Amino acid sequence: MSTVLVAGGTGTAGSAAVAELQARGHRVRVLSRRAPSTTVAGLEHSPGDLLTGEGLSAALDGVDVLVSAVNGQTRKTRAVFTDGARNLTRAAEAAGVRRAVLLSIVGVDQVRFSYYAAIAEQERIYTASGLDTTIVRATQFHSLLRSIFATTARVGVLPAIRGARFQPIAPADVGRALADAALADSAGDRVEVGGPAVATMRELAETWKESTGSRSLVLGVPLPGPPGRFLRAGMNLTPDNRCGTVTFDQWLAENRS
Repeated sequence: MSTVLVAGGTGTAGSAAVAELQARGHRVRVLSRRAPSTTVAGLEHSPGDLLTGEGLSAALDGVDVLVSAVNGQTRKTRAVFTDGARNLTRAAEAAGVRRAVLLSIVGVDQVRFSYYAAIAEQERIYTASGLDTTIVRATQFHSLLRSIFATTARVGVLPAIRGARFQPIAPADVGRALADAALADSAGDRVEVGGPAVATMRELAETWKESTGSRSLVLGVPLPGPPGRFLRAGMNLTPDNRCGTVTFDQWLAENRS
């Protein structure tokens, strides 16, 4: 039985990894600034702050594998990918941890905007550390697309970026991939995981519309600049790595709330 510390273990991907690791009978510890909102039998919580380094040494004591699924979606929190990664990898090395698994995004190094640039820097920090690191790059989550459509539906429109395709994946499938990497016999360089199907954004919008009964208009919209070129070129896809098992429509049916 391994002891695995999951940084960001209360988030979407992190909580999925926690559930998968526990289901496989391993000891799991969650590192987060706040305790999980629900109590899970056998789950340990270690409070810690990646930016200040407070609590990291205690959280990493006795840990075999570090899994990082942290997220910093806002400009205010984005430093968790950079300063936070430096603090966490240094603390892990000092605690004698040898293995790490890092969650990242497919194509993260193929386009320049601030969120992706910070995550790409996080990859470089882990790769340059003394930890044997496996980077798990995933495609966009089903929940991200649902959030986009649910938000814009409030004004009666569902955006369909022209030429954009997605290969969305269920968080549970990402959690399984993170657990597989954490428990593998040896560390790998990088793996990619994507959902079971590639679809245009228009097709995904129509799927969401049918699932929810929305009357919003699906509207084709341009996306200029590097992000648009990135999506039109399919750099966000990994069609040879269809590791997900749950399609977008299936996930929507199971997650109607």
